[in-house]
Amino acid sequence: MLLWILAILLILLLLYLFLICPALRRPKADHLMGWKYAHRGLHDGNRKVAENSLEAFRRAVDAGYGMELDVQLTKDDQLVVFHDKSLKRVCGVDVDLCTQTYDELRQYFLPGGQQIPLFSEVLELVDGKTPLIVEVKYHDRLIETCKAAHKQLKQYKGSYCVESFHPLAVRYFRKNAPEIVRGQLASGGSNADKHTSSLNHFCMKHLLVNVLGRPHFVAYSVPEDKSLSVTLMRKLFRPYLAGWTIRSQEVMDYAQKEGFQLPIFELFTPEE
Repeated sequence: MLLWILAILLILLLLYLFLICPALRRPKADHLMGWKYAHRGLHDGNRKVAENSLEAFRRAVDAGYGMELDVQLTKDDQLVVFHDKSLKRVCGVDVDLCTQTYDELRQYFLPGGQQIPLFSEVLELVDGKTPLIVEVKYHDRLIETCKAAHKQLKQYKGSYCVESFHPLAVRYFRKNAPEIVRGQLASGGSNADKHTSSLNHFCMKHLLVNVLGRPHFVAYSVPEDKSLSVTLMRKLFRPYLAGWTIRSQEVMDYAQKEGFQLPIFELFTPEE
């Protein structure tokens, strides 16, 4: 009986490790390392310079930072850079972005007076000067959003990687663009996203979805990275690591000490 119990425990352990295992073969990512990444551009908390605005990305480039940004599709299949499902928090209008055509979106303004940018406009502005972390949002038509982002990125000559909270987005790039560095986003905190079920949050928090996308890196909330899954994954498989969202020099120092190669910061100026 004891042998049976040990055998079952061993099988469960191996299954657990199989689920949390990232990609064991990874493309080189030297072009992404050594940078600090401004979260949604170098904005000021949506006072005068809005998150995910062309001005925020211009400021990041001028300051020599990489940047993280979010992409999703409009009703008429235009790929735009915006984080939330609704425009309410940033633009003050309780309208879901996916229900609007791009021309309709142009009537709404970000703090500071700019419009929601097209992804193509951001790529043209950055023009390879600093690297990008492109997050594919999951609010609507996930695979179509992946395809649209992939199509534009194939024409882009600068450095970039892709990531998503949704494991099927990561899986899309695993199957269709294995040469692109891809990442699985996860959070170690409580489930604050009303669009994510408790079960889905649990699976992402404990990295059980890695089996679907086999990510090259995991983007985890810091300093909430002390779960058993994160510890085992780091010790056994040594993937690339991104850390979000860092809002103080103390947390930045912790992230770099703990080996997060892609630190994503917001609302402070990191020390060199």
